[in-house]
Amino acid sequence: MKRVMSTPAARRVAGERRIDISAIRGTGEGGYVQLSDVLAFKGGKATFLARAVAEYLGVDIHAVTGDGTVKKADVLAYKERMGQDRVVPLDNMRKTIARRMAESLRTAAQYTIMSEADCFELKKFMKAYTADCLAATGIKPTYTDLLLKACAVALKKNPMINSYFMDDHLLLKGDVNIGIAVSLGEKGLIVPNIKNVHMLSLQEITEKRAAAVERARAGKLAPEEYEGGTFTISNLGMFGIENFTAIINPPESAILAVSSTRKKAVVLPDASGNDAIFIRPMMNIQLTVDHRLIDGLLAAQWVACFKGLLENPVTILM
Repeated sequence: MKRVMSTPAARRVAGERRIDISAIRGTGEGGYVQLSDVLAFKGGKATFLARAVAEYLGVDIHAVTGDGTVKKADVLAYKERMGQDRVVPLDNMRKTIARRMAESLRTAAQYTIMSEADCFELKKFMKAYTADCLAATGIKPTYTDLLLKACAVALKKNPMINSYFMDDHLLLKGDVNIGIAVSLGEKGLIVPNIKNVHMLSLQEITEKRAAAVERARAGKLAPEEYEGGTFTISNLGMFGIENFTAIINPPESAILAVSSTRKKAVVLPDASGNDAIFIRPMMNIQLTVDHRLIDGLLAAQWVACFKGLLENPVTILM
Protein backbone atom coordinates (compact mmCIF):
# COMPACT_ATOMS: atom_id res chain seq x y z
CA MET A 1 0.00 0.00 0.00
CA LYS A 2 1.37 3.38 -1.00
CA ARG A 3 2.42 5.47 1.98
CA VAL A 4 1.12 9.01 1.75
CA MET A 5 2.71 11.83 3.69
CA SER A 6 -0.16 13.59 5.45
CA THR A 7 -1.04 15.44 8.60
CA PRO A 8 -2.96 13.69 11.38
CA ALA A 9 -5.96 15.99 10.86
CA ALA A 10 -5.99 15.21 7.14
CA ARG A 11 -5.92 11.45 7.80
CA ARG A 12 -8.68 11.70 10.41
CA VAL A 13 -11.07 13.66 8.17
CA ALA A 14 -10.26 11.51 5.13
CA GLY A 15 -11.10 8.44 7.17
CA GLU A 16 -14.35 9.96 8.42
CA ARG A 17 -15.36 10.77 4.85
CA ARG A 18 -14.16 7.43 3.52
CA ILE A 19 -11.84 9.16 1.08
CA ASP A 20 -8.78 7.37 -0.29
CA ILE A 21 -6.13 9.82 0.85
CA SER A 22 -3.69 8.54 -1.79
CA ALA A 23 -5.98 10.08 -4.43
CA ILE A 24 -5.42 13.54 -2.98
CA ARG A 25 -2.66 15.78 -4.27
CA GLY A 26 -0.95 17.38 -1.30
CA THR A 27 -0.10 21.06 -1.35
CA GLY A 28 2.02 21.10 1.77
CA GLU A 29 5.80 21.18 1.91
CA GLY A 30 7.21 18.05 0.30
CA GLY A 31 3.75 17.06 -1.01
CA TYR A 32 2.22 16.65 2.40
CA VAL A 33 -1.56 16.23 2.29
CA GLN A 34 -3.03 18.80 4.63
CA LEU A 35 -6.51 19.14 6.11
CA SER A 36 -7.32 21.88 3.59
CA ASP A 37 -6.50 19.45 0.76
CA VAL A 38 -8.94 16.88 2.11
CA LEU A 39 -11.67 19.47 2.59
CA ALA A 40 -11.17 20.79 -0.94
CA PHE A 41 -11.02 17.33 -2.51
CA LYS A 42 -13.78 17.01 -5.08
CA GLY A 43 -13.51 13.30 -5.54
CA GLY A 44 -14.81 11.31 -8.44
CA LYS A 45 -17.16 8.88 -6.76
CA ALA A 46 -20.87 9.58 -7.05
CA THR A 47 -23.91 7.39 -7.25
CA PHE A 48 -25.71 7.02 -10.57
CA LEU A 49 -28.73 8.85 -9.15
CA ALA A 50 -26.56 11.71 -7.89
CA ARG A 51 -25.04 12.14 -11.35
CA ALA A 52 -28.45 12.04 -13.02
CA VAL A 53 -29.88 14.62 -10.63
CA ALA A 54 -26.82 16.83 -11.05
CA GLU A 55 -27.18 16.74 -14.82
CA TYR A 56 -30.89 17.55 -14.60
CA LEU A 57 -30.28 20.50 -12.25
CA GLY A 58 -27.25 21.77 -14.15
CA VAL A 59 -24.87 21.12 -11.26
CA ASP A 60 -21.19 20.27 -11.74
CA ILE A 61 -20.94 16.93 -9.96
CA HIS A 62 -17.24 17.48 -9.38
CA ALA A 63 -18.02 20.57 -7.32
CA VAL A 64 -20.14 18.57 -4.89
CA THR A 65 -18.60 17.05 -1.78
CA GLY A 66 -20.14 14.35 0.30
CA ASP A 67 -19.42 11.83 3.00
CA GLY A 68 -17.24 9.75 0.70
CA THR A 69 -19.45 8.89 -2.27
CA VAL A 70 -21.59 11.80 -3.44
CA LYS A 71 -25.28 11.00 -3.09
CA LYS A 72 -28.47 12.64 -4.37
CA ALA A 73 -28.93 14.47 -1.06
CA ASP A 74 -25.48 16.02 -1.45
CA VAL A 75 -26.39 17.32 -4.91
CA LEU A 76 -29.69 18.78 -3.70
CA ALA A 77 -28.00 20.44 -0.72
CA TYR A 78 -25.36 21.94 -3.01
CA LYS A 79 -28.04 23.22 -5.39
CA GLU A 80 -29.86 24.89 -2.50
CA ARG A 81 -26.65 26.60 -1.39
CA MET A 82 -26.20 27.87 -4.95
CA GLY A 83 -29.55 29.70 -4.81
CA GLN A 84 -29.11 33.40 -5.34
CA ASP A 85 -31.03 36.41 -6.60
CA ARG A 86 -30.93 37.09 -10.31
CA VAL A 87 -32.05 40.03 -12.38
CA VAL A 88 -34.50 39.17 -15.16
CA PRO A 89 -35.11 42.06 -17.57
CA LEU A 90 -38.77 42.64 -18.44
CA ASP A 91 -39.60 42.05 -22.08
CA ASN A 92 -42.20 44.15 -23.88
CA MET A 93 -44.95 41.59 -23.31
CA ARG A 94 -44.46 41.53 -19.54
CA LYS A 95 -44.29 45.35 -19.46
CA THR A 96 -47.58 45.53 -21.35
CA ILE A 97 -49.25 43.02 -19.03
CA ALA A 98 -48.02 44.92 -15.97
CA ARG A 99 -49.21 48.26 -17.32
CA ARG A 100 -52.65 47.03 -18.41
CA MET A 101 -53.42 45.07 -15.24
CA ALA A 102 -52.40 47.98 -13.01
CA GLU A 103 -54.46 50.32 -15.17
CA SER A 104 -57.44 47.98 -14.91
CA LEU A 105 -57.40 47.88 -11.11
CA ARG A 106 -56.74 51.60 -10.88
CA THR A 107 -59.61 52.71 -13.12
CA ALA A 108 -62.37 50.07 -13.01
CA ALA A 109 -64.61 49.60 -9.95
CA GLN A 110 -64.21 45.83 -9.96
CA TYR A 111 -66.26 43.38 -7.95
CA THR A 112 -66.90 39.65 -8.31
CA ILE A 113 -69.98 37.51 -7.94
CA MET A 114 -69.76 33.75 -7.64
CA SER A 115 -71.99 30.79 -8.28
CA GLU A 116 -71.77 27.04 -8.68
CA ALA A 117 -72.87 25.01 -11.69
CA ASP A 118 -73.83 21.35 -11.80
CA CYS A 119 -71.84 19.93 -14.73
CA PHE A 120 -73.42 16.48 -14.85
CA GLU A 121 -75.23 17.12 -18.14
CA LEU A 122 -72.31 19.16 -19.50
CA LYS A 123 -69.95 16.22 -19.10
CA LYS A 124 -72.34 13.91 -20.95
CA PHE A 125 -72.76 16.50 -23.69
CA MET A 126 -68.99 16.94 -23.96
CA LYS A 127 -68.41 13.20 -24.33
CA ALA A 128 -70.86 12.99 -27.24
CA TYR A 129 -69.58 16.17 -28.88
CA THR A 130 -65.95 15.04 -28.62
CA ALA A 131 -66.69 11.86 -30.58
CA ASP A 132 -68.57 13.77 -33.28
CA CYS A 133 -65.97 16.54 -33.56
CA LEU A 134 -63.02 14.16 -33.77
CA ALA A 135 -64.76 12.21 -36.52
CA ALA A 136 -65.60 15.35 -38.48
CA THR A 137 -62.45 17.47 -38.00
CA GLY A 138 -59.76 15.42 -36.29
CA ILE A 139 -59.59 18.14 -33.62
CA LYS A 140 -60.16 17.25 -29.98
CA PRO A 141 -62.49 19.84 -28.44
CA THR A 142 -62.04 21.27 -24.95
CA TYR A 143 -64.48 22.52 -22.36
CA THR A 144 -63.38 26.03 -23.33
CA ASP A 145 -65.27 25.56 -26.62
CA LEU A 146 -68.51 24.95 -24.73
CA LEU A 147 -67.78 27.89 -22.43
CA LEU A 148 -67.24 30.15 -25.43
CA LYS A 149 -70.58 29.16 -26.92
CA ALA A 150 -72.44 29.52 -23.61
CA CYS A 151 -70.84 32.92 -22.94
CA ALA A 152 -71.85 34.17 -26.40
CA VAL A 153 -75.47 33.15 -25.84
CA ALA A 154 -75.53 34.76 -22.38
CA LEU A 155 -73.91 37.96 -23.67
CA LYS A 156 -76.48 38.34 -26.42
CA LYS A 157 -79.25 37.93 -23.86
CA ASN A 158 -77.54 40.38 -21.46
CA PRO A 159 -75.85 42.96 -23.74
CA MET A 160 -74.73 45.34 -20.96
CA ILE A 161 -72.05 42.81 -20.00
CA ASN A 162 -70.71 43.08 -23.57
CA SER A 163 -69.85 46.78 -23.38
CA TYR A 164 -67.14 49.40 -22.90
CA PHE A 165 -67.10 52.30 -20.42
CA MET A 166 -66.09 55.41 -22.39
CA ASP A 167 -65.97 58.14 -19.68
CA ASP A 168 -69.07 60.07 -20.79
CA HIS A 169 -71.00 57.24 -22.44
CA LEU A 170 -71.35 53.47 -22.69
CA LEU A 171 -70.55 51.60 -25.87
CA LEU A 172 -72.71 48.51 -26.28
CA LYS A 173 -70.76 46.23 -28.60
CA GLY A 174 -72.70 44.54 -31.38
CA ASP A 175 -70.06 41.88 -32.00
CA VAL A 176 -69.26 39.23 -29.41
CA ASN A 177 -65.47 38.78 -29.56
CA ILE A 178 -64.43 36.55 -26.68
CA GLY A 179 -60.82 36.36 -25.57
CA ILE A 180 -59.22 33.25 -24.12
CA ALA A 181 -56.14 33.61 -21.94
CA VAL A 182 -53.26 31.52 -23.36
CA SER A 183 -50.21 30.98 -21.17
CA LEU A 184 -46.79 31.41 -22.76
CA GLY A 185 -44.88 30.14 -19.74
CA GLU A 186 -42.37 32.56 -18.25
CA LYS A 187 -43.02 34.98 -21.10
CA GLY A 188 -46.47 35.73 -19.71
CA LEU A 189 -49.80 35.31 -21.44
CA ILE A 190 -51.66 36.59 -24.44
CA VAL A 191 -55.39 36.82 -25.05
CA PRO A 192 -56.41 36.06 -28.63
CA ASN A 193 -60.10 36.56 -29.20
CA ILE A 194 -62.51 34.59 -31.32
CA LYS A 195 -64.49 37.01 -33.47
CA ASN A 196 -68.30 36.94 -33.62
CA VAL A 197 -68.65 33.85 -31.47
CA HIS A 198 -72.43 34.33 -31.43
CA MET A 199 -72.51 33.63 -35.18
CA LEU A 200 -70.41 30.45 -35.08
CA SER A 201 -71.44 26.83 -34.73
CA LEU A 202 -69.88 24.83 -31.92
CA GLN A 203 -67.64 23.01 -34.38
CA GLU A 204 -66.49 26.31 -35.92
CA ILE A 205 -65.66 27.57 -32.44
CA THR A 206 -63.55 24.47 -31.80
CA GLU A 207 -61.64 24.93 -35.05
CA LYS A 208 -61.02 28.64 -34.50
CA ARG A 209 -60.05 28.18 -30.84
CA ALA A 210 -57.56 25.43 -31.67
CA ALA A 211 -55.99 27.49 -34.47
CA ALA A 212 -55.77 30.63 -32.31
CA VAL A 213 -54.10 28.79 -29.42
CA GLU A 214 -51.60 27.16 -31.79
CA ARG A 215 -50.69 30.52 -33.37
CA ALA A 216 -50.46 32.17 -29.95
CA ARG A 217 -47.99 29.61 -28.63
CA ALA A 218 -45.97 29.83 -31.85
CA GLY A 219 -45.86 33.63 -31.61
CA LYS A 220 -47.66 34.02 -34.93
CA LEU A 221 -50.78 35.93 -33.94
CA ALA A 222 -51.71 38.88 -36.11
CA PRO A 223 -52.50 42.10 -34.16
CA GLU A 224 -56.19 41.94 -35.05
CA GLU A 225 -56.39 38.54 -33.34
CA TYR A 226 -55.73 40.00 -29.89
CA GLU A 227 -57.40 43.39 -30.41
CA GLY A 228 -61.09 44.23 -30.32
CA GLY A 229 -62.14 41.79 -27.61
CA THR A 230 -65.44 42.42 -25.81
CA PHE A 231 -65.27 39.75 -23.07
CA THR A 232 -62.64 37.34 -21.71
CA ILE A 233 -62.61 33.82 -20.27
CA SER A 234 -59.82 32.72 -17.93
CA ASN A 235 -59.98 28.96 -17.41
CA LEU A 236 -57.68 27.37 -14.82
CA GLY A 237 -59.78 24.26 -14.34
CA MET A 238 -57.19 22.01 -15.95
CA PHE A 239 -54.81 22.82 -13.06
CA GLY A 240 -57.26 21.75 -10.37
CA ILE A 241 -57.92 25.32 -9.22
CA GLU A 242 -61.23 25.48 -7.32
CA ASN A 243 -61.64 29.25 -6.90
CA PHE A 244 -60.00 32.39 -8.25
CA THR A 245 -60.91 35.84 -9.47
CA ALA A 246 -59.57 37.42 -12.64
CA ILE A 247 -58.74 41.04 -13.50
CA ILE A 248 -60.76 42.72 -16.24
CA ASN A 249 -58.94 43.14 -19.55
CA PRO A 250 -59.54 46.82 -20.48
CA PRO A 251 -61.46 48.30 -22.23
CA GLU A 252 -63.76 45.34 -21.58
CA SER A 253 -66.17 45.48 -18.66
CA ALA A 254 -66.23 41.86 -17.50
CA ILE A 255 -64.17 38.68 -17.27
CA LEU A 256 -65.22 35.14 -16.39
CA ALA A 257 -63.02 32.95 -14.19
CA VAL A 258 -63.71 29.23 -14.55
CA SER A 259 -62.47 26.66 -12.06
CA SER A 260 -62.19 22.88 -12.02
CA THR A 261 -65.08 20.49 -11.54
CA ARG A 262 -65.05 18.42 -8.38
CA LYS A 263 -67.37 15.77 -7.02
CA LYS A 264 -69.60 17.12 -4.31
CA ALA A 265 -72.60 15.93 -2.33
CA VAL A 266 -75.64 18.04 -3.24
CA VAL A 267 -79.30 17.86 -2.30
CA LEU A 268 -81.63 17.31 -5.27
CA PRO A 269 -85.15 15.93 -5.67
CA ASP A 270 -85.30 12.21 -6.36
CA ALA A 271 -87.79 10.43 -8.64
CA SER A 272 -90.49 10.83 -6.00
CA GLY A 273 -89.84 14.53 -5.56
CA ASN A 274 -88.23 14.10 -2.16
CA ASP A 275 -84.89 15.60 -1.18
CA ALA A 276 -81.99 13.20 -1.64
CA ILE A 277 -78.22 13.42 -1.67
CA PHE A 278 -76.45 12.95 -4.99
CA ILE A 279 -72.78 13.11 -5.94
CA ARG A 280 -72.43 15.65 -8.76
CA PRO A 281 -69.53 17.29 -10.62
CA MET A 282 -69.74 20.91 -9.46
CA MET A 283 -67.84 23.88 -10.87
CA ASN A 284 -67.35 27.32 -9.36
CA ILE A 285 -67.79 30.27 -11.71
CA GLN A 286 -66.73 33.83 -10.90
CA LEU A 287 -67.75 36.87 -12.93
CA THR A 288 -65.78 40.06 -12.30
CA VAL A 289 -67.43 43.20 -13.63
CA ASP A 290 -66.93 46.97 -13.68
CA HIS A 291 -69.44 48.54 -11.29
CA ARG A 292 -69.21 51.85 -13.16
CA LEU A 293 -71.64 50.42 -15.69
CA ILE A 294 -72.74 46.99 -14.47
CA ASP A 295 -74.81 46.81 -11.30
CA GLY A 296 -75.20 43.69 -9.20
CA LEU A 297 -78.57 42.75 -10.64
CA LEU A 298 -77.25 42.75 -14.22
CA ALA A 299 -74.23 40.67 -13.23
CA ALA A 300 -76.42 38.21 -11.34
CA GLN A 301 -78.77 37.86 -14.31
CA TRP A 302 -75.86 37.06 -16.61
CA VAL A 303 -74.44 34.46 -14.20
CA ALA A 304 -77.86 32.84 -13.78
CA CYS A 305 -78.27 32.65 -17.56
CA PHE A 306 -74.77 31.24 -18.06
CA LYS A 307 -75.23 28.69 -15.28
CA GLY A 308 -78.53 27.56 -16.80
CA LEU A 309 -76.84 27.00 -20.16
CA LEU A 310 -74.12 24.86 -18.58
CA GLU A 311 -76.65 22.78 -16.69
CA ASN A 312 -78.76 22.30 -19.82
CA PRO A 313 -76.08 22.36 -22.53
CA VAL A 314 -78.37 21.40 -25.40
CA THR A 315 -79.89 24.88 -25.07
CA ILE A 316 -76.66 26.54 -26.20
CA LEU A 317 -77.32 25.11 -29.67
CA MET A 318 -80.84 26.53 -29.93
